[in-house]
Amino acid sequence: MNKKTRNILKANNKREEMINKENDVILTDIICYLRGANISEYNQELVRADLIEMIIDGQERGENIEQVIGENYKEICDDIINEFPKKTLKEKILESISISFSCIWILGIIWLVMQSITAIVKHQDFNFILSVGDIVNAMLIIAIANIFVTYICKTSLNKSDKKSIMDNKILGFIVAWIVLMAVMLIFIAITYFFNQTVLIVPFYAGIIFIIIVFGLDKVTGNQV
Repeated sequence: MNKKTRNILKANNKREEMINKENDVILTDIICYLRGANISEYNQELVRADLIEMIIDGQERGENIEQVIGENYKEICDDIINEFPKKTLKEKILESISISFSCIWILGIIWLVMQSITAIVKHQDFNFILSVGDIVNAMLIIAIANIFVTYICKTSLNKSDKKSIMDNKILGFIVAWIVLMAVMLIFIAITYFFNQTVLIVPFYAGIIFIIIVFGLDKVTGNQV
């Protein structure tokens, strides 16, 4: 995220504190939908800034968000989004690279912590060990996370069907639990069957690698 975007994001966060709880719930869904839009982060924040001002002005008149911008939030957001230019190929590439770097250094930290615990428990040397299974699991985690985030963003303004299975909290929990267990079993199976070691380096080398990737993430993120 570049400086210009960070500045407007900070200003929006501050202004949003003035919005009451009822309106803020709906605005949160709208912002979530905006995050999945094919426009730059800066333009997303411009849209958000306009919406915040409209809502605050409406509150001062005693109106709620529905009275200010109408009932069909998705249609309104789509109309506003279509007024802005789409992300360029360069922006999409830099965004994808930045997201990939973010996932790598976050997963790297998790792996370092897990391997540190293993080394302590088993009294082994502190090394950063990477297997084929680790690489495959990392790719799966990134893919699943992207699919999940995209789904949440795209459906945040959808009106739920009252007969939807997810409206039943018990069935919703069961479905979520089954999916989670299935994913965990897949990860365990991949780790077990693809246990061939690809890389073994000293622990400090793993830390240096994570720091470098973190730096690259910040550099590419500032270009978006």
